Amino acid sequence: MEHAEADRTRLLDAAAEVLLAAVASDRTGPLAYFREILAAGRYLYDAQRRYADNRLVQELFAREESREVSAEGAGELTRERLMQRLAEVGELLGDDDEAEGFKRFLFELAEHVTKASGGLFAPRVNEDEQAFLAELRGLLRMREAA
Repeated sequence: MEHAEADRTRLLDAAAEVLLAAVASDRTGPLAYFREILAAGRYLYDAQRRYADNRLVQELFAREESREVSAEGAGELTRERLMQRLAEVGELLGDDDEAEGFKRFLFELAEHVTKASGGLFAPRVNEDEQAFLAELRGLLRMREAA
């Protein structure tokens, strides 16, 4: 799976966009927001090892360690704009195993964040978050689970 540099940058921005969209999928208070951000951090820490064979995931981690993230050129990041950008990611990624692994990585990030807003001891995903996850799965053009 080879992509032009602009497309590659677009793909590597997707993790931050998934995180923002997942947090925005349910308006909660500051405590839930804090739990969501912690869950994202834990997931990303584990995912770097779990997706050690996925070049895109590893490139994302290497890129984030070497530069400051910027939203320049992204326009106003409304929910609609975030979802549009995630649809673009789905269009850019193919159906090969590496692309599917990257899609799974992004989707699992969203799952971890949405579950965290429900609480520490009883993780749950409410209706708005379920709708977001279903929409994300479609936007990323994920294969159906076997």
